[in-house]
Amino acid sequence: MVTGHGSELKNWRRGCVGVVDLFSLKGVATIVTKLFNVVEPDVAVFGKKDYQQWRIIERMVRDLDFGIKIIGAELLRDPDGLAKSSRNVHPSPEQRKKKELTETLKAMSGEKKARTTKLKDLVIKTIHEAGGKVDYAEIVDQESLEVLEEIKSPAVFCIAVWFGNVRLLDNVEIAV
Repeated sequence: MVTGHGSELKNWRRGCVGVVDLFSLKGVATIVTKLFNVVEPDVAVFGKKDYQQWRIIERMVRDLDFGIKIIGAELLRDPDGLAKSSRNVHPSPEQRKKKELTETLKAMSGEKKARTTKLKDLVIKTIHEAGGKVDYAEIVDQESLEVLEEIKSPAVFCIAVWFGNVRLLDNVEIAV
């Protein structure tokens, strides 16, 4: 559970955030709250690349009755399929060229109604074969971030992977 500033997000840890993100998300919520109090925006845009951060801020704004419209900006991808990020300059050209990365992204969104275990196992296996180490890989409900056993409603596959010293975040929304 993440609490602070009157916002409480129950069961968040069961969703698509890793252990490292616990303090990061609490810190982000605090900083964004302070920013909103100073700036008083009508609209704020957050990228969907860090899907759980966007949803948690959206929830915080609702819980705290801020009169702010939160918009999730669509995730953009580099030509090789990797989610655009400042961190993407760190993987070596060899790591970026591995076809497993692009195939893994396709696998994440390829099946609509499937057991999540099957999809997660496929993705984890593919990433390990590409030389990566999975920090977390979860398929969760798009709104609540609750882990799903089966994809029956809109979901998102959230993943954090280490390639060498670089931790990459990615996600794919799955519309049903």
